[in-house]
Amino acid sequence: MENLNGNQNWLALYREAVLEPDRRKVKTRIAQAQAAIRLRAREMWYAGALETTERRQMDAASYFLGVLYAIGTDSPTKTNPRRQICNDLIHG
Repeated sequence: MENLNGNQNWLALYREAVLEPDRRKVKTRIAQAQAAIRLRAREMWYAGALETTERRQMDAASYFLGVLYAIGTDSPTKTNPRRQICNDLIHG
């Protein structure tokens, strides 16, 4: 049951970071999601689950969070173009 909770935690935090409408909170949300991904990766490593679907999802999420962090809160528009991009990535 603990592994399932770890999985849900990183994924929930990832979604919150990606869909955060308040640009002032984005970097904090990203940091929280990245920390949860690192923790889950460590759990998986100790459990011997190195190459799994979840691990590939975490790698992709981590990469995308890095991109979001890089673009940060500097968007000059009032709309949030990240929302559509993120929705496309999450829902395929």
